[in-house]
Amino acid sequence: MASARSSVPIILCGAKVALGQESANFMKPEYEVIHFCASVEAACAEIPRLLSSEDPLPEEANEVGTHNYKEVPKAILFGRTYTDDKLQAVRDACKGKGVISWVVPGEPAASNETIVTGHATKVATNMKNVLDGLCSSGTIGKEGLYKYAF
Repeated sequence: MASARSSVPIILCGAKVALGQESANFMKPEYEVIHFCASVEAACAEIPRLLSSEDPLPEEANEVGTHNYKEVPKAILFGRTYTDDKLQAVRDACKGKGVISWVVPGEPAASNETIVTGHATKVATNMKNVLDGLCSSGTIGKEGLYKYAF
């Protein structure tokens, strides 16, 4: 039986809660950010639980996302502060916990990069374009690493 859900549940990971909130709002209505991880440590602890249909750890909660954990997320989106090493740590923590689409930056942010007005919207637009492609091809929620441009 098909779900009545009209948006695709996703997890967003980034360094700044304010940018996460802006990105989450931009993703609506097609995509529902159900959870936001503001650090690699939080992502490594919480995402495996979410992929296993468990609630995340309460001490790591923030205001970003709907916290609607009724369905397993279909994709995890990472902001540009996630380097290859950080992404690999999260992927390692999630091994064997479920199948998911990994949407990652094609190029990580420079360590001295200044965040300017509109940054979150630009990144979210590029992430959303990747998700749109996954949805139209029927591969959303299937294991794979998908890069977005910046």
